[in-house]
Amino acid sequence: MGIKDQFQDKANELKDQAQKAMGSARDEADERGRQGQDRARQRGQQGRERGQQERGQQGRRPAPDPMDELHDERDRFQS
Repeated sequence: MGIKDQFQDKANELKDQAQKAMGSARDEADERGRQGQDRARQRGQQGRERGQQERGQQGRRPAPDPMDELHDERDRFQS
């Protein structure tokens, strides 16, 4: 086996190692992404459940009437 063959073998070996490293890094990144999505889904579900519980305990509140605010301002200036 000549020197050229040895260099070629070493180059192929390093190339294979680099491809494996890229594959494992990509797999790790994919896994972290999936975990992040799962956590976001769980937080969203918990928020929805908490909101439903709060609405159930408090009942629906009517929307504030903007005219009430105007009457309050008028009363303050008349005093």
